[in-house]
Amino acid sequence: MVKNIKKRCNSRLNLIKILSNKKWGLNTFTLGNLYKSFMGLILDYSFLCLNLFSESNIKRIQAIQNSAVRFILKLKYDTPYDILHNEAFDKLKLLKVSNRLFELAERYVGVGLSHSVPLVTRLVEEYMKGFESRFIEYPTV
Repeated sequence: MVKNIKKRCNSRLNLIKILSNKKWGLNTFTLGNLYKSFMGLILDYSFLCLNLFSESNIKRIQAIQNSAVRFILKLKYDTPYDILHNEAFDKLKLLKVSNRLFELAERYVGVGLSHSVPLVTRLVEEYMKGFESRFIEYPTV
């Protein structure tokens, strides 16, 4: 699954690389929107699967996003990650991949609860019961 998502994202990254060339004359706003429509949708639509991925696989996908941001904002390859992510958020309104996945999951559960989707409601109730049981104090003899 990760290989498939990486392959699809990398092919779209090549388009971003080409379109970020000065000859095309596209500004950062347009390139950011192209990123969101080319690659962001892949991540958004597969967020349920991505939430099951390991941290290292999420980092691999984050590296693809970092490359796209570098091309769009014309940043050097050795730009520190914290600056890169701040610039991506400030100029392109892009969250880190892990933050975006968390936001989408939170929204998914919120909508499920607001519409009383039985499966989502049951899962949240079971989760809350399990969460509460961790803090039950049992009397000792």
